[in-house]
Amino acid sequence: MNRRSFCLASVAALSGIGSSLLFPSITFASPTSLSWVSPARINLVHSYVLVGVAKGWFKDEGLNVDIRVGTGTAQSVIQVASSNSFFGQASSSTSCPAIADQGADLLTIGQVTYKGFFELASLKNKPINQAAQLQGKTIGVMSLGGATDVLLDAMSLAVGLNPANVTKVVTGSSSSGAAFLQRGDVDAFFVFPDSKFALQKMNIDLLYAPLHDYVPLPGDAILISKKNAADARNRDAIVKFLKVCRKGLDYMQDERNFDELISIVAQFNPVEGADVEKGRSVLSMLKTYCEPTGNVQRIVCDEQAWKEGVQLMEKIGIIKTHGVPLDRYVDNSFAKLALA
Repeated sequence: MNRRSFCLASVAALSGIGSSLLFPSITFASPTSLSWVSPARINLVHSYVLVGVAKGWFKDEGLNVDIRVGTGTAQSVIQVASSNSFFGQASSSTSCPAIADQGADLLTIGQVTYKGFFELASLKNKPINQAAQLQGKTIGVMSLGGATDVLLDAMSLAVGLNPANVTKVVTGSSSSGAAFLQRGDVDAFFVFPDSKFALQKMNIDLLYAPLHDYVPLPGDAILISKKNAADARNRDAIVKFLKVCRKGLDYMQDERNFDELISIVAQFNPVEGADVEKGRSVLSMLKTYCEPTGNVQRIVCDEQAWKEGVQLMEKIGIIKTHGVPLDRYVDNSFAKLALA
């Protein structure tokens, strides 16, 4: 069993009857105590939640939100499915297979980014900008079992090629992947906006291939367990949480707020908040990814994009169990109440 299969199996196991012994159900005091787990080290993508904590917006709504640092998307999914964390963030490429194939206790209730922001970086004299070029190559992923691991497989599957012919090496989520590339340990590696900017700042000239062009799946979204979503006692807290997240996403769009957001992120990750110039550039790039599609309002899931994304994941085999209704993956009711 590979690590991704083990992680997904763990989601299913922890969603079962025995999970209550490992992770007791959350009981609320006043104000309501909640937790949110990141899909990776804290970075500027997560500032929509962090600003709500730092500026007291959650407390204004009667909520205490505990920020927890995750070690990868797959682990974030496990934490939410087991109710060890009330909310989390993950990409559809990680959450949807867990729901369909492993019966994971997960539900997407709000959308953060409307397209994936990962890119594949390679040397310009040895470019990798076509899925077929991955065959026989070694590629750096951010974590095993996480979003980049799944998307790398999806690139090959989308053109009918075997992902087993692509070797994976963990290069992490920082610009350090360039060292692997320059040593010849990998032929390409995954980046996202902040690591891409860092590489450009170091005058490392690479070719970047946006993954969304090859595998157009919905971007990162807010997750909760179905059990917690179905409990009527949690409804107001969920809606209020999304209300503040929407406010935080709106706040991220205004360049006048960039310096403040960077300083807030620095409280949780001093390294990430140390380079203000980089932070401004990353936040500027993120505006494009956070722009809603399908004529929905920010925080609401683009259900048509999710439907098409699920169909694509079924077609290429990321999702093995076909025909799972869309409402098993996505529930927009809380987000729409948050906009009222």
